[in-house]
Amino acid sequence: MYKELTNPLLVKRIKEGQKIKCGLFIARLQPLHLAHLYIIEKALSECDALLIFLGSSNKSETERNPFSAELRLEMLNDALKSRDYYDRIAIDSLPDWAGESHSSTFGQWGHYLYYNAVSRMCVKNFTMYYCDAPEKVSGWFDEEVKGSVEMRFLDREGIFDGLSSTKVREALEKMGKEDIIYLRRYLPDSVFERIYSLSEIWRAVKSSPKADFNINRAD
Repeated sequence: MYKELTNPLLVKRIKEGQKIKCGLFIARLQPLHLAHLYIIEKALSECDALLIFLGSSNKSETERNPFSAELRLEMLNDALKSRDYYDRIAIDSLPDWAGESHSSTFGQWGHYLYYNAVSRMCVKNFTMYYCDAPEKVSGWFDEEVKGSVEMRFLDREGIFDGLSSTKVREALEKMGKEDIIYLRRYLPDSVFERIYSLSEIWRAVKSSPKADFNINRAD
């Protein structure tokens, strides 16, 4: 576990077997931007505790996942640690595998995600918050587990005028005047302070990316 839940009241309730409402947010954070923080805050306004899975934690230096899990975790913690809800958040890694992107194994991926979440949160029912491809995400959970997972889709692009990590990376690559204005608008302060180092990393990866892969790939 990257970060444990530390709120003493919630920890006590969990240990005593009392019911709490838990949320789950899985994101690659390549890099972290304001829409991610919006989803985190929305989840915590509706739940007692939130587990954040750092997705694709086994990947870095690829075009889709240029930044390492360590750097992404550092950016996430820097953005959250001063907030009064930080003790209600747990953070852990979730490696990629074939089921995330291969429709034939969505059910396997759903079970993998569900049981990893349950083992971290110690609850069998939770609300999953997501902002991408609802038609795909809704197919992750089969009849065995979907009754235990409430799905909450938040239209990130509608709320934030098309904001995405892809557009942030495009701005990090160009780094013109308008690009820096865009980054200033949509990145947390602690991430914006890193834009020149992030740009350097992204440009190096873009010029010579590692091959992407999925563990347990089932083509």
